[in-house]
Amino acid sequence: MTLSGELDASTAPLLYDQLSDLEVEDVHHVVLDLAQVTFMDSTGLSVIVTEHKRLHHSAGSLTIFAPPSSVRRLFEITGLDSVLDIVPANEER
Repeated sequence: MTLSGELDASTAPLLYDQLSDLEVEDVHHVVLDLAQVTFMDSTGLSVIVTEHKRLHHSAGSLTIFAPPSSVRRLFEITGLDSVLDIVPANEER
């Protein structure tokens, strides 16, 4: 799933709904391409953490691909960089 623009309180519910649809479709492996995300706040982070937990409990996986430096920094500050599977843009999955 490719995201773009801001992932914040106004857009995070849309992402949550899309990820919930994947759960209904029994999808257990999700890649979020964040290369085009220009801003992310704690609301967006919360949706990602919720999805990570859901997938982890169903023996699935969540991969965060190509987060820009500002988003990567948010993962680092919160310690989530050691919990989430984060792949830099110069690597491929």
